[in-house]
Amino acid sequence: MFRSKFVGALTGLSLLAGCGEGEGGFPVPGEAVGQGLSWEVFRAQVYQEPDTGIFIVDGDVPVLSEALLREFYEDHVRSGRLTVHQVGGLDAKWSDTQKRDLTYCVSTTFGSRYDRVVQAMASAAATWEAASDVKFRHVSTEDARCDALNDDVVFDVNPVNAGGAYFARAFFPSHARAVRNLLFDNSAFGGLGPWTLEGVTRHELGHVLGFRHEHTRTQASGCFEDNNWRALTTYDRASVMHYPHCNGTQMGDLVLTQRDIDGARALYGFVYVTETLSGSTWEPGIVHYSPFSVAPGSTFDVEMTGTGDPDLYVRFGAPPTMDAWDCRPYEYSANERCTLVVPAGVNTAYVMIPGYGGDPSFHLNIRYVPLTGFITGPRWAQWSTYVAQGTYRDFGTYDVKPGTQFRVDMRGLGAETDDPDLYVRFGAPPTFDTYDCRPYVVGPHETCDLTVPAGQSKAYVMVHGYSGAMIDVDIDYTAP
Repeated sequence: MFRSKFVGALTGLSLLAGCGEGEGGFPVPGEAVGQGLSWEVFRAQVYQEPDTGIFIVDGDVPVLSEALLREFYEDHVRSGRLTVHQVGGLDAKWSDTQKRDLTYCVSTTFGSRYDRVVQAMASAAATWEAASDVKFRHVSTEDARCDALNDDVVFDVNPVNAGGAYFARAFFPSHARAVRNLLFDNSAFGGLGPWTLEGVTRHELGHVLGFRHEHTRTQASGCFEDNNWRALTTYDRASVMHYPHCNGTQMGDLVLTQRDIDGARALYGFVYVTETLSGSTWEPGIVHYSPFSVAPGSTFDVEMTGTGDPDLYVRFGAPPTMDAWDCRPYEYSANERCTLVVPAGVNTAYVMIPGYGGDPSFHLNIRYVPLTGFITGPRWAQWSTYVAQGTYRDFGTYDVKPGTQFRVDMRGLGAETDDPDLYVRFGAPPTFDTYDCRPYVVGPHETCDLTVPAGQSKAYVMVHGYSGAMIDVDIDYTAP
């Protein structure tokens, strides 16, 4: 039976856990790291940092003194039990308050590499922040005095000369401030093979959040470290926390897998995002939106306000229809709400808005947990509605990514003599005189295919009824 993947480190550890990737940081395949060694042979193999005196065991696990190293040997090497000290079986993780304010400084002693480290930290932190309810914060005002004695930050980021013994190392949440350091060796800044500095940092911040090496289990075949962990998900050979040479399968950069994300959420909770969508329709008009990628077990919440009487439909796993839905409040106004827990095994949620009577408009606030932590990627909206002669109908506002395509196809569903006019504008709603695209052709079929300009994040779509027409409007875009 598979034990589990992404593991949560346990409190009371007398050891500091970090990471050292690549030829310098990962243990060399075939290296003697198991039981049966004499103290003298074991001691001779252990790397000791010249600046701090800290010993590094199991490839990248720091031990703070020779007395603790001897204790580690007696407890875990000679006995054949590669386990780490545990107190009470409690997870080493940040409190609910601290997890949202993990402050750090980046030492100015990095010199010309300072900006590179700041960028790598920000990028790696953003990945973990998107995955779960944690927040890292760079306190740049502390960079000039960024060391282990600085109590104005949770941890410090510093250079170290390990002679290539590892690329980088970090710590667990259970450790005292004096040893809460993320250290980068010179070797981390070049010759990393498929890895990047950002990838190495993603792995390191995994340790900072309390996650152990994924290969500390029998499935990794030869890279077992200890049993001092609790399973959060099933075993994952591609994990960002797995050494590739320990039967790992992630041979590119060190990136989070879906099970890494699931494990982070299991320990620190979901992080919700909110999207807003709006527009107007007309009975029997219907608006469909592209599926929202959602995390099972999280809450999918859609709140609708507006005018008239549009109806809100939500369904998991397939588009809703007039006869099939998971939520349909069916109120006599635009004020409707669906709050649902995403079922196990389901990762898509669909929203549909039919118009019911009159000329209803709507505004949607959609709060949910994206499956991968990010909402980027292709999106679409499909409208079928009527535009009366002489009226302007709002077909929504869309969050867009500069440099990507924003395409709107309008097709008439009635007579070829119908003549609606399509308008698209970035940054503000279009008007009769101000727009970025207005094909203005005779007939009901028009297309706007535009590249989102630099600096723009919103796109607006409107149709004017030069004559009345029943139309389909398909909108394709990329969310930022």
